[in-house]
Amino acid sequence: MQTTSDRSGYHLFLVLVIYVYSAVSMAVVGLVVPFISAIAEARHVSPGPVGTSLSFFSVPAAFTSFLFGMVVDRIGVKRAFPISVVLTLIGDSLLLSTSTLWSLRIGLMLCGCGFAFATAGSPVLFMRYLPEKSRSKALAFWSTFAPAGYSAGLLLAIPFLNGGRWQAACTAHMALMVAILAVGVLTLAGLKEPPVVLTESGPAKRLSPWLVTALGLSVTLPNGIAYGTSLIAPSYLARVHHVSLAASAAEVAIIKIVVMLAGGLIVSLCVGTERRSRLMFCIMAAIGMLAQWLLLFPGSTMLVASAGLFLWTFAYSGLSGAGMSLLPVVATDRKTRGVVAGTVGQFISVSAVLMPYLYFSTTLWTSYALFAFCALAVGCLTIFQVRQRKALA
Repeated sequence: MQTTSDRSGYHLFLVLVIYVYSAVSMAVVGLVVPFISAIAEARHVSPGPVGTSLSFFSVPAAFTSFLFGMVVDRIGVKRAFPISVVLTLIGDSLLLSTSTLWSLRIGLMLCGCGFAFATAGSPVLFMRYLPEKSRSKALAFWSTFAPAGYSAGLLLAIPFLNGGRWQAACTAHMALMVAILAVGVLTLAGLKEPPVVLTESGPAKRLSPWLVTALGLSVTLPNGIAYGTSLIAPSYLARVHHVSLAASAAEVAIIKIVVMLAGGLIVSLCVGTERRSRLMFCIMAAIGMLAQWLLLFPGSTMLVASAGLFLWTFAYSGLSGAGMSLLPVVATDRKTRGVVAGTVGQFISVSAVLMPYLYFSTTLWTSYALFAFCALAVGCLTIFQVRQRKALA
């Protein structure tokens, strides 16, 4: 007979497995970026079309995440997990091909389908199989996987950069996915759903479109600012401070992973109630505003700006974690949890499509700061709309 501590250890291992699975699903983009020129040469095209082809990865999540969530609700997370990994493996195999540019694009799109399944299915898994008191903490920690996964892709590419061995890098990614598939299937096989009476008390609560929208905006706005900041920060710092970023790609990637994990871990330890999650979100928003000012203010030094960049990374991990920890408050209907998770993920993906147009429309630091302050302020307002509704008797 398993003790409570045994089950706690098992649940912790489950969260780690799902985190790695989600991060490695995202790592494809970070893996391809350093090899754009080599892939273009192999396909006899210029680097430009290869670079723009990366957007195909985001297409499934940006436009059909809610559909992936509906599939998860229909077939269950235990079946969706291997399908997600297999789609990624097929996509990787097309990336290995050197035939046409469209094989690359279709491969990236299939990897994006696997990623969309991961973003929709992982929250459902936590909400269905973890004890109620652990769900918010797991979601808060898990929410930091995307930036960490992108950085992990860059790290995975580094050993193969000499000679542009992008096919070997893709093979290494496939090997990781196969290992995750084996470990994940064995881990999920031992999952047992807690008794309904312990997790679903009181009358059934209908899905609230307004709450889904409020939560979607709360987690999307900081994500959009984070993405926009990552787009303009290197060139902005070089232009304003007349230097190039000295840190190597490996150092930056490692620091980013550590900062994101630290932020997610701290928030996961602090959340647990709706009130705590909302309070943590607002605290991290205030830290984020300070970080954006330190990063963007032209009168600061390069050292202060770099500190602001890493402080912003920490604040963003906390904002993402605090927001996602409130997902169980919104996904109250067991039959639509996947749809809710997918819809929130779709909000985030759409912001990634729109942010480049917004950030590249100006070069003024005051505009960047205004984007950040307004987005974080609106996020704080919408997060207070995410409250548990009382069911009518």
